[in-house]
Amino acid sequence: MMSPKTRTRLSPAARTDQLLDVAKEMILADGLQSFTMESLARTAAVSSPLVYNYFASRKALLRALLEREYRVSGNALLAEVVNANNFEEVIRVFITNNFNHHAPGNILPVLLSQPEIAKGIKTLRQQQGMQTANYLVENSAKTFELSVEQAQLAIAMSSGASVAAAEWVVMSAVDQQRAIDMTLSYIKAGMKGLADK
Repeated sequence: MMSPKTRTRLSPAARTDQLLDVAKEMILADGLQSFTMESLARTAAVSSPLVYNYFASRKALLRALLEREYRVSGNALLAEVVNANNFEEVIRVFITNNFNHHAPGNILPVLLSQPEIAKGIKTLRQQQGMQTANYLVENSAKTFELSVEQAQLAIAMSSGASVAAAEWVVMSAVDQQRAIDMTLSYIKAGMKGLADK
């Protein structure tokens, strides 16, 4: 005879993570529109009042999920940048990050597409964006012997090219690694071209 399962009481932090993990899986599987607090409670095998005890509303839960995922993504990106051996590797890290951001199965674009949810991390996004831009401008200016103005333009155009290439890969049958290599070559050539002006 099987012994009855004993329920384990989770700490508040562990329960929060569990609920956010289940919500993430549900949204990726079925979309944001069908996600409700009640369906989360059923899927997580907890009561609806418990879910509301942790998150006052659907919007609060989705904002918490977005903030957590954004911080995790930012920390992973920072760790890769710190471990890069040269600026070319840094550029590759940012390109790869853009490709991963747009790849199927990433929750960030889904949540960021909702203005009411995205505004919850507006300040965090601005802070990280400024830090990233300043770092890239400073290093591209030094590496490619660009003026600050040239480096700012190069980073703005490179970011746009990287995002466009990532979106293109999602819609085509091109190998992602090959597309990353081509994007890196394109960005480097553009920066070298600006240096000649």
